[in-house]
Amino acid sequence: MKSNILCIFEGEVREHKYFKSVESNFFNNKNILKCSYGNDIFELYKDIEKDSDLDIVELIRESDTIPKNKELLSGLERDDINQVYLFFDMECHDNDYSSIKLLKMIDFFCEETDNGKLFISYPMIESIRDILEYNNFIRHTVTIDDCKNYKHISSQGRLKDFQDPRKIDADKWKKLIWHTVLKVNTIVYNSTEFPKRCPEQALLLKGQIKHMEQYNAVYIVSSFPIFIYHQFGIKLFE
Repeated sequence: MKSNILCIFEGEVREHKYFKSVESNFFNNKNILKCSYGNDIFELYKDIEKDSDLDIVELIRESDTIPKNKELLSGLERDDINQVYLFFDMECHDNDYSSIKLLKMIDFFCEETDNGKLFISYPMIESIRDILEYNNFIRHTVTIDDCKNYKHISSQGRLKDFQDPRKIDADKWKKLIWHTVLKVNTIVYNSTEFPKRCPEQALLLKGQIKHMEQYNAVYIVSSFPIFIYHQFGIKLFE
């Protein structure tokens, strides 16, 4: 089976459930192949560090962590895939956390038609459901200490629109996309103007690292809304 888009997720469960909603609402006519890496971004860094010329498709296919990837990607070469996207967590509470490694990863995975394009969730995939209210969403952060319990904390959001991925429609997604892109533009450029294009992922990461160093906290930002806006841009709201 050939695909023009390959999406590589960190985990096997929650990411796939939410992306199923993304796919059904925005990518019905696209052929998207989905697989998992099965480890965090710092384990991926170790794999890339061993061989910077390593083909990401080959790496995922030969991984012992997710054996079913071998069958899923059977017969596929990197040239068979037009775009590769990776979705990983920041893992700022992890013992292996390193801002330098993250910056190297975002620089290495900066182009979907080359090595692939990396989208990071801050602090992790569960940020997608952590919405207290949209009026204060732009300022919503979590301390690094609280990231250890973030899976529980994120489930306590007052708005329940994103607690169950099966119940998310296009209008709910568009509302989150709007507020997320606006938040990213504020983090990167300190601007409350809605951008026609989302700021680059490297600039967002640098903004998050700076905020962490100053306030020991990270802004809540989900990767999926940014990915959707990356694909469609401002025409999503026209």
